[in-house]
Parts: sequence; C-alpha cells; structure tokens
Amino acid sequence: MPLSSAIAPCCAALALTTAAQQAAEAPALFRPELRVIHELDGEGPGDQFGWIGRNAGDCDGDGIADVFLSAPTRSDGGTATGKVYLYSGKSGALLFARVGGAPGDQLGLGIERAGDVDGDGRSDVIAGAPGHDRGRGQALVLSGRDGKVLLTLEGEAAGDSFGRKVASAGDVDGDGHADVLVGAEYCDSTATDAGRAYLFSGKDGSAMLALDGEEQGDRFGVACAGWSRGAENLLVIGAGDAGPGDMGRAYVFSLVDGEAELRSTIESDPQGVGLGRMFVSVVGDVDADGFPDVYASDFEHAGLGTMTGRIYVHSGKTGERLLTLSGTTAGEGFGIGTADVGDVNGDGHADLLLGAWQNAEGAPSAGKCTLHSGRDGSVLGAWVCTLAQETFGFDTTGMGDVDGDGALDFLITNAWSGVRGARSGRAFVLAGPSFPREPAPAR
Repeated sequence: MPLSSAIAPCCAALALTTAAQQAAEAPALFRPELRVIHELDGEGPGDQFGWIGRNAGDCDGDGIADVFLSAPTRSDGGTATGKVYLYSGKSGALLFARVGGAPGDQLGLGIERAGDVDGDGRSDVIAGAPGHDRGRGQALVLSGRDGKVLLTLEGEAAGDSFGRKVASAGDVDGDGHADVLVGAEYCDSTATDAGRAYLFSGKDGSAMLALDGEEQGDRFGVACAGWSRGAENLLVIGAGDAGPGDMGRAYVFSLVDGEAELRSTIESDPQGVGLGRMFVSVVGDVDADGFPDVYASDFEHAGLGTMTGRIYVHSGKTGERLLTLSGTTAGEGFGIGTADVGDVNGDGHADLLLGAWQNAEGAPSAGKCTLHSGRDGSVLGAWVCTLAQETFGFDTTGMGDVDGDGALDFLITNAWSGVRGARSGRAFVLAGPSFPREPAPAR
C-alpha cells in the first residue's frame, strides 16, 4: 500500500477528532444554557431579521402559537423593500413570507398579531411599511391561514410614517372581528410631527377613531398596543418625545360609546430619554386584580449613564405605578421587548421578559435577557449571550407552551447577529424554565 494511502485514514480520523473536540470546547451560546426549540435565521447581510418578533397566535390551526418575524431592510426586488415571515411554532417550518411592494417600503418595521380579523377562527397578522409612497406609509392585515391580504390601510400624507408601529386592539366594537391600531408618528394633524394613532375596523378597514399628539414634535403613535374583553378595553399609545423635557410619555385610553377617554398617563423621570419611543404593551395581570396592566419602556434611560434603560408597569385599572425596573450597566439598553411572557412561575401574577441587547457580560454587545417576577420585580432567571455582537434580546416576548412540557417558552431575537453576514439576524424559540407550582388554596 502506498504510504499516502495508509496516512489518509489516519488524517481523516484526526480531523474528525479535532472537529469534535472543538465543538465540545466551544462555549455555549447562552449562559446558563437554554434549550433551543427552533433557530430561525435571516437570509443575508443587512436584513436585520428579527427586528421584531411576535407571538402570532395560532394561525395554522394546530393548537400551537406561531412565530411572526420581520426583516425590514431585506432587499428583495429593491433596496429595503422589507419582508415578513410566519413560521409554525410547532415545527419551525415557514408557513408564508411576504415582501414589500417597492424599494424603501421597509415592510415589517412594525408587525404584530392582529387577532382574528376575518372571523375564520384563525389568528391573523398585521405588518407596517412606513416608507411606502414617499413615507406616507401603509399597513397590511394578512390572513394567518395563507398570507392573503385582508385589508390595506393607507397613511394620509407623505412623511407621516404610517405603519411604523401597528397592534391589535381586540374586538373593540363587539362585531366579531378584531380591530387594529396603526401609528403615524410624524403626522402633522395638530402640529408638525405631533403624531397620530388610528383605530381601524377589522371588519371593513374603516377608520373608527383617530387620536392626536398634544404638541409639536411629540411623535404620538410611535408605539401602540391594545386589549379588549367584552365592553372593557385599553388603547395604549406611546409618544416618544412628549412630556416635560421631551423625555417621552405613554397614554392609556378606553373607548366608551365610540369616544376615547383618557384613563391615565405613564410619565418619565429626570433621567428619561424616550419613554414609549419603541415599546408599550398590555402586559397581562401583573398585580393579580383580574384586570390587565400596562407596560412602557425607555431603553435609552440614563439612570447609570447613557442607555442604561428602565421600564415601568402601571395598573390598567387605576393607573397606579406597580413596578419600576432598571438596567444595571450603562450602555446595555435594558427594557427591550413587549415583556408579555405570561405567568411563568405560576404564582398568579403575569411576569416580565426583558432584553438588554447591548449587555457585555458574556461578550461585547452580546446581549442579555432577564425574567422578572410580576409580584415583586425580583429576577427569576437571567441569561447572557457569549458571542460578541450577537445582540441577544433585540426583541423579546412569550410564546406560551410551544413544546408541550408544561413550561412557558420564549421568543428572543438577535437582529444584528452575523450568522449569515453582518446584521443578517436570527431568532430563537427557547424552552422556558420550569418552576415548582404553588399548591392551590384550600377551599
């Protein structure tokens, strides 16, 4: 046998052994380790896949919540057309994808579960394209069943940025169709860039209500969220440059007999920078009073220095402040995501999942996510990423129990991950932690 033939198998075996050793020696991506149910990757450099990630509800009818993700700077058919993707929560398979209609549309800069808009028993989704038609903006309500366009909603004027944020309001008017909110942060209806937020009928797309910012430059509508249960409802609108010192404010309304009544506001504090500029939500029943509560984030808050981050939770019933949680390191950007993860530890209080996308505990700009008790704000779990520039926690939300193990799972995105080139982005559906369940009270 030639010497080269004898050496080749040895070299191959050595190469396999070295690869196995390298894999074994490579640090886990998350510390402590998290079990990955699904990893979903962007298609190419610059996509920012995972800019937003949302629990879409059950779109395919298999009883498991599905995953809605956006890549607003994806360039299919033109620069920054944008693209949105719906994946099966059960299998991780792509159910459908939709591309923006024109260059610059940035479809997916705003996405959200829409609820059952068409009354077919399946959850639908809404996606905004604020760059459409010279920044006039557009929002598309898409069937969760097949991605068909159910409603096309248009902004009023060029530059309004209609669709920068979108949300479900639930079935506010009780007609059996979920209604939707769309923000237009640069609308000049009352003053330059005061902003406007619209409530549209899910049944026919007609405008039910328009709410306006109070002053020039408020950017009212830069974030929005909604909820309804029978005659009860909440509409939450962020105005990222409103309030004293332009530090931001969130407004909480209820719709009563077709008119919006202001219930409360969430105010910033002296170190605030942009409260309500990106994330507001109806986060669940944090104080266990039978009524959902309201969350607003200022991830740029300068409590310990630039972009430390801070979030607030207020009672949806009374407007009272329930929780204030802050980042621990300047520059980490704590307070990313809608926080709505459900009652993870089973104590009767909705808990909060929060990202700090620039946290450097594991590596520079690797990111960190923390799970906080809704009862008292204490940390129930914390996970750091170990890969530099991964931006773990670019967006965060809860997925319910995707894998059927009895624990609530998470959707966390890394939109600046370099997994397929610079800022290509990826997202993870991650198995949530299990907690001992408190025994039911004796009767």
